[in-house]
Amino acid sequence: MRFRRSGPALLIAATVSVVVTITLVAQLLTSRLLESAHDGDYQLMRQVLADLLHDTEDKALSRAEIVAAMPSVRTAFINRDRAKLLAECQKMFELQGQKYGLDQAQFHVPPGVSFLRLDRPEKFGEDETGFRPILAEVHQTKVVRKGTGITRVGPAVFGIVPIQDDAGKLVGSFEMGLELAPELDTIKESFGLEATVFFEERLLREIATDVSPEVLTPKNRVGKYTRFHSTHPELAAALVTDKDVDVNEPRTYERTVAGTSWGVQLVPLYSEGNKQIGVVALSSNFGEDTSLAHRALVWQLLAALFGIVMMVGAILVVVRGVLLAPLAALNERMSALASGDASKEADPADSYCAELRELAANYEKLRSEKQR
Repeated sequence: MRFRRSGPALLIAATVSVVVTITLVAQLLTSRLLESAHDGDYQLMRQVLADLLHDTEDKALSRAEIVAAMPSVRTAFINRDRAKLLAECQKMFELQGQKYGLDQAQFHVPPGVSFLRLDRPEKFGEDETGFRPILAEVHQTKVVRKGTGITRVGPAVFGIVPIQDDAGKLVGSFEMGLELAPELDTIKESFGLEATVFFEERLLREIATDVSPEVLTPKNRVGKYTRFHSTHPELAAALVTDKDVDVNEPRTYERTVAGTSWGVQLVPLYSEGNKQIGVVALSSNFGEDTSLAHRALVWQLLAALFGIVMMVGAILVVVRGVLLAPLAALNERMSALASGDASKEADPADSYCAELRELAANYEKLRSEKQR
C-alpha cells in the first residue's frame, strides 16, 4: 500500500462521509421541524373549527332564548295565535338574516310539530321528530339543546329552547338556525384557511326537500357527499376527492395543486344526535413552507459541497505538499547517499515541517561523515 495514494484517499473518504452525514442529519432535522410546524397547523385547524361550531351554537342558542323570553312572543305562542306571532317575529328574522346569517327560525308544539316557520310561514303542521330527535328530547326534558342538524330548508347550526307558560307547563319550543356558509367565510377571512363543508347527499334529498336545486347537482357530488358550501370550490374539487372524503375520524394529508402544496384537515361533522351527517375540510397553503424547505436543502447541499472541496484541498496540500513532497526529496537524497553520492544537500530547514527537520538534520550529519 502506497501512503501517497491510499492516505489522502482514506482521509478524503472519511471527510466526505462526515460531511454527508452532517448534511443528512441537518436535512432530517429540517424535515422534522417542518412536520412539527405542519402538525401545529393541523391542530390549529381542528381547534378553529371546534371553536367556530361552539361559538355558532352559543350564538344561535342565546338569540333563541332572547326571542323566546319576549312577553309578546310568549303570549302569542301560548295562545297559538300564529298571525300575531309572525307579526312579532318577522321583522326580527329579516334583520338577523341580513346581518348575522340567521337562516332558519321555527316554533314547535309538542312533541315536535311545526307551528310557525319564520323562513316559510305558509308551511306548518309537520311532525319533525322523525328526522330531528333533538326536538323530541327538548320537549321531553324541557332542557335547551344545541348542535348542527338538517331540516327541510337545509343544514344549519341550531339552538333550541323550551317555552313554558306561567304555570310551568311546556307549551312548545323555539329554535334558531345559523347558516354555516358565513361562518366558514369568517374562517378564511380571519385565518386564511380555505373551508368546505360536505353533507351526506342521501340525507339532503330525504330531509332538506326545500333546499336549492343548484346544490344537489352532479358537479357538487363527492363520493356519497354533496359539497354544500366552499370558500374556493375549484380548489376544493382538487384537494378533496371521492376517495378522500369518506372519513369517520379526523384525517390529514398534503396535496399539490398547480405547483402549490396544500395541507388538508378533514373533520367528521355530527348532528345533535351524535350521528355523522357530513365532513368539514380545512386547507392551509403550505407553499411557502415547502419553498423554504427546498431552499434550505439547496443551501445545505451547497454548504456540503463547499466543505468537501475545502477539506479535500486542505488534505492534498497538507499531506502531499507539506509532508510527502519534502519526504520524497529527502528519500531521493538518502538513496543517493547510500550509493556513495554525498553532493546533494538537504533543502533549507524552514522548508520542512518540525517533524521532518530532525530527519533532514540527521541526513546532513550522515552526508558530512560520508564526505569526511
